[in-house]
Amino acid sequence: MSALNAQPLHTPSPLCLLPPLPGQGLTAGADGIPVDISVTGINSRCISAQIVVQAAPDVVWRILTDYDGLATHVPNLVVSERRPHPTNGIRVFQEGAQKIVGFDFRASLTMDMFELTEEGRRDPSRVKFVLVESAMFSTFEGEWRVLPYSRTRSKADPRKYDYTSKLIYRVNITPKGIVPVPALEWRIREDVPVNLLAVKAAAEKLTQRESL
Repeated sequence: MSALNAQPLHTPSPLCLLPPLPGQGLTAGADGIPVDISVTGINSRCISAQIVVQAAPDVVWRILTDYDGLATHVPNLVVSERRPHPTNGIRVFQEGAQKIVGFDFRASLTMDMFELTEEGRRDPSRVKFVLVESAMFSTFEGEWRVLPYSRTRSKADPRKYDYTSKLIYRVNITPKGIVPVPALEWRIREDVPVNLLAVKAAAEKLTQRESL
């Protein structure tokens, strides 16, 4: 897909550029993947994590931007589908579901996605997402970023190369109303590694399938 250079008209929320406040920082999420949590406001958090994928950046990108098919890869995502956009951009509706202490926990949101190409690069490598509508969040924005990580000669065929990528996720959240951010922080902290691992598994599976 081509990069969309339009910028959303909204007041940006605080970004996680400052060091974590006392009591925050790196914590172990699901499967031991470090998750960084920064306090960006009284009821706001920035949550980020990263993982190395045994697949080329373009393969990881294809998984990330398969907006209508993401729910087939990410276990906690029950719906992911494109919706009409007023200016022909990329608008996506997603709904996640979890069972917590015997209760079903569901959260849905509509986001605009911006596929961005970094300066000096030919292909897009960032998917920036901005909240359009949600009953639970007043802010839910951030990005997925795919970076080249390594290139080595293929053991199976020395004429070819094997590539790996670094996949980075960051989200700024502020819940609506009286919803306590610690509860959402805990849920997202647990979900982020699961989502990273799901994208990693899908990209590596696609790489293996295409190498046959």
